[in-house]
Amino acid sequence: MLNFHSRRFHSSFVTRHALFVICHSSFVIRYASLLFLFLSSSLFAQPDASRNIRIKLGSDPSKASSALSGLNPFVPVTINPGVPVTLTAEYGKIGTPVYIAEDGVSPGYDILFPFSFFGKQYSKFYIGANGWISFSPNPQAVGVDVIFSIPSSGNQEIPRNCILGPLVLLAPEGAGSPYIYFDTIGEAPNRKLVVMWCQCPMYACNDLTVTFQIILYETSNIIETHISRKPECTTLTFDGFSTLGVLDGNVYDSKGFPVPGKNNTLWEADKEAWRFEPNASQDIYNIIQNIDYQLIPITPPGDKIEYRWYEGSNTEPFSFDQTVVVVPNETTTYLVSATICNGETFTETVTVTVKPDIPNAFNPGSPIDGNRTFKIFGTPPENITKYNIKIYNRWGQMVFISNDIEQPWDGSINNNEIDKCPEGVYVWVIYYENANKTKVTNKGTVTLFR
Repeated sequence: MLNFHSRRFHSSFVTRHALFVICHSSFVIRYASLLFLFLSSSLFAQPDASRNIRIKLGSDPSKASSALSGLNPFVPVTINPGVPVTLTAEYGKIGTPVYIAEDGVSPGYDILFPFSFFGKQYSKFYIGANGWISFSPNPQAVGVDVIFSIPSSGNQEIPRNCILGPLVLLAPEGAGSPYIYFDTIGEAPNRKLVVMWCQCPMYACNDLTVTFQIILYETSNIIETHISRKPECTTLTFDGFSTLGVLDGNVYDSKGFPVPGKNNTLWEADKEAWRFEPNASQDIYNIIQNIDYQLIPITPPGDKIEYRWYEGSNTEPFSFDQTVVVVPNETTTYLVSATICNGETFTETVTVTVKPDIPNAFNPGSPIDGNRTFKIFGTPPENITKYNIKIYNRWGQMVFISNDIEQPWDGSINNNEIDKCPEGVYVWVIYYENANKTKVTNKGTVTLFR
């Protein structure tokens, strides 16, 4: 029995707007999710993105690689005291944003692998604003704002060939949008198409939001829904109802497989996951409950992710920015946390090793190669940012300047090999900028022998 209820009937007295909630944070790889740290380089300027080093960190690399592929391994960071390093935290892959009006349906997007649904193969999918995806254009479903039971026969004005993951009345436009995005991750033949609703406001309950994913699996044609949070909306009786399940494309002889207790009724879910697994003939779905809940790591567009950085054993964050510049004078471990979609928090750490033994003497004529020049240590060099060094003689005259940590001083005026500097003690100064754009220094002395 279909239960129709149009929200247009009462839209005149219900305030509808999109609720935007910024997430909070904390970090360790969980739910096959991963936070990545990037160390980049430049000097008193933004680093060239092409020089970024991607660092994969985490306690469970096997889970990370199953979710994301093609990432470089961890690169150790070792510096001399006072050398600035930029750390940038990024969670997962950035998804493709989907802008849909209330009750709308997206244009067709390509599925990057063959996918069979109720025994038929499809190459495109369509996203409904109210929490469903379909493999048919569904022009008749545009503007429909009803919750329906499945299976459903005889009604041509509802989505068909669809996954309701869950179907719930939502308000996906307005402040904070886009709330919907998708991405394909992994490598053939084990790719996954992930469609996500992130902190999407519920219609008529604008202070409540939903976060969930619909996941399609290549080869097996398995479907999963992972619900981070789906509260009950009781402001309006029927508008709070929701349906979770799959429905075929037949109008008058429909097949549908709903999750028990979640078929056009009032319910809530918190960190709950369901699997729809096709049988051998691909025309019937077995519903498997109590599978492990884990969101696939794809980053929401916009500001639905919040970062916090902690230094050493400190419990108070020193930054809420995605990128920080740190200048440790001793080996320090930094912990960064990221919270996405107002509920999922991941943490990870990176250790910057400080090598305290800065050379205090050198001889350009030494038979030992490593003793012929003076050089500040920072490896790999792409990790260093906002670096500048100047060297002065005893009269305060500058004899060397460089923005490249790989460039050593050879004992001549700006390394011209002709104007050789005499023996003596020279002062070196490293300049960098702190978070307040104030230039800070670290300095010492080096003795030049001839």
